Amino acid sequence: MKTTSKIARFIMLSCFLMIIGASTDVFSWTGEIKNPDVFVEATRNSIETLDPHFMLSTATSCIAYNVFDSLLISETGEEGLSPGLSSRVPTIENGLIRIQKDGKTSITFPVRQGVKFHNGEVLRPEDIKYTFTRGIIVGAKSNLSLPLTGEGSFNQLIEKVGLEKAYQILDAAITTDKESVSFHLLKPFSPFLDIIADNGMAYGIMNKKWSVEQGAWPGTAETVKDFVSLTTDKDALHDKMMGTGAFKLQAWQKGERLTLTRFDDYWQGKAKISRVVRQVIADNAVSVQYLKRGDVDFFALSLSDLQQVEGYQGIRIVKNIPSAQLIKLNFNFAIQQDKYVGNGKLGNSGTPSDFFGDIDVRKGFCYAFDYETFINDVLLGAGQKPYGPVLIGFPTANPENPQYTFDLKKAEEHLKKAYGGSVWEQGFTLTVPYSAGSVHRQRALEILKANLKRINPKFNLELTSLPWAAYVGAINDKTIPISIFGILPKYQHPYAALSYHMSSTEFYAEAKGYTDLARKKYDPLIEELASSFDNRKVKELSYELQRLSYEDALSIFHYQVIGQVAMRDWVKGYQIKPFPFLVDYFKVYKQ
Repeated sequence: MKTTSKIARFIMLSCFLMIIGASTDVFSWTGEIKNPDVFVEATRNSIETLDPHFMLSTATSCIAYNVFDSLLISETGEEGLSPGLSSRVPTIENGLIRIQKDGKTSITFPVRQGVKFHNGEVLRPEDIKYTFTRGIIVGAKSNLSLPLTGEGSFNQLIEKVGLEKAYQILDAAITTDKESVSFHLLKPFSPFLDIIADNGMAYGIMNKKWSVEQGAWPGTAETVKDFVSLTTDKDALHDKMMGTGAFKLQAWQKGERLTLTRFDDYWQGKAKISRVVRQVIADNAVSVQYLKRGDVDFFALSLSDLQQVEGYQGIRIVKNIPSAQLIKLNFNFAIQQDKYVGNGKLGNSGTPSDFFGDIDVRKGFCYAFDYETFINDVLLGAGQKPYGPVLIGFPTANPENPQYTFDLKKAEEHLKKAYGGSVWEQGFTLTVPYSAGSVHRQRALEILKANLKRINPKFNLELTSLPWAAYVGAINDKTIPISIFGILPKYQHPYAALSYHMSSTEFYAEAKGYTDLARKKYDPLIEELASSFDNRKVKELSYELQRLSYEDALSIFHYQVIGQVAMRDWVKGYQIKPFPFLVDYFKVYKQ
C-alpha cells in the first residue's frame, strides 16, 4: 500500500509539473525562479461554479475577483471606495446621488469609456443593467432587492404583485442612458455603494450579448418566468465565465484545477504574470512539499502546516491576517422553556429565564472569560481579540473602543450586584449546550465555567452537546442560554455587522430577546447610519454603536479569525485582503 501511494503521488506531481510547464526534475531546486511568468496557487477548495451569481464560497469568489470588475473598487483600511467600471464614485456633492423630499434616492454611475470584455465587446450601460437585473431575477442577489423593490427577494415581489408587475418594478429600478446607469432606491441606503464595490467577487459586470449567446436569460420581459429562482443545474453559465478583468478563463477541470491567462487589453494595463494555475490539492502535506520545492508559489495554510515551513529557506510567511469572521458568545435575555434553566429560580437547581436580562450578570460573564488563554491555548494563536462588532481591518472599526478583559475582581463586583445581590448569595445552575464535535465551542464554555466557579462555588455551568442541526434549531427556538455564533459581513460598510448584531429587525436581537432594547436604543442610530452618505457621519455613528454594544454587554467578543499564508520569496505584490487567501493576480509577480 505504501509503495502504491508513493507511485500515485509521484505520478500526480509529475503531471502537475507538466501542466504548469515546470521541469520534470522534481527533487532538485537550484534556487532559480521556477516558471517566472506563471503563478501557481495551491488550495484545498474546489470551485462549485463559474457563475458569480451562484458562487457561495469566498474561496470560489476569489476567482471572480480576478476575472470580473465591479462598478466601484473597495480598498482596505481608511481608503474607502474608488472608481472601477464607474469612472466616478457617486456622492451627494458631485450630484451623482440625489435624494428627493419623499426619500426616494437615485444613484448614477458614469460608465468608464473604452473598457473591453474578454471577447472584445466594449462595456455599455446596458451590460450593467443586465447584470444586476439578472442577479435579482435568478434569486442570487436578494440583498439588493429590498432597497430597489421594497421586497426581500424577487420571489416575494412576485407573490405580492404578480410576475408581470414585479418585472416592471425591477426594470424601472435600474435605468440607462448612453453613458451611465442609475439605480433608483425607495429610500436612502448608503451601504448600497459598499455592497456593489466587491471588486467583482459577486457584483462583477457581465457582457449581455455573450451571456445571452451562452443560453442565459435573454433580457426580455416575456422570458423572465423561465429564469426566476434558477438552480445551478439549469444555469447556462455554470461552467463558463467572461468579464473585463485582468485575467480570462483558459480551462476548468472540475475538482482539479483552474487556469487563467492574462487579458492583454485590460483597462488598467497588462498584468505582469501571463498565466495563473489554481491547483486543488486535498492533502496539505503535499502542498507543503510543492511549496518547498518551488513548484507552488502560494498556499494559505493552517497553523499545523505553518510549523512545517517556518524558517525554511526561500519561503516567506505572512501571519496574523485578520479575516472577515468574528465569533462571539451571545447572551439570551429571554430563555424559552425550562429545558436548560431547571426550576427557573436562582440556586443549585436552576436559573431564571431572564437571567441575562440583568446587565450586571452580562458584564460579570464578560469579565470572567479568559480571552488570552482561549486564543493562545485553544486556537494556538490563530485568533485576535476584536474591538467590538465591527471587524478589525474594516474602515470604521474603532481600536480605541472600550473592551472587556479577563478580570475576576471586576467580574465579582458585577456579579455581587446582580439581581440585587441574590445571584451572589444563592448562586445559579445553568445548562449550556455546544455543537457536538466543536472543540472551540466546548473549550470556550469550559474556560468560562471554570472561572465562574473560581469566583463563587455556587456558580454552576453544566455543559452538554447537541448535533449541529439541533444546536441551530435550539438557537432559533431561543432555548439556549448562551450560543456561540458569529458575524461574517459580506461588505465593509459598518451597517453589515452593526445591524446584524444590534438591529431589532435582525437575527441576534430577535433570537436573543433584546428587541425592545434595540428598538429604543440602537435602531434610530442604525437607520441614520444606513441613510447617510457622509463618510464622517457614518464613522461617528459606527463608533457610537460599537460603544453601546460594549456598554450593554450584549455578548462576549472572544475572537476574530486570523489566517496565515506562505509563499516563495520570489513572489512580490501580495496585498492583505479581508480574506488572507484572496490573491490579486493583477498585482503579483515573480522576481
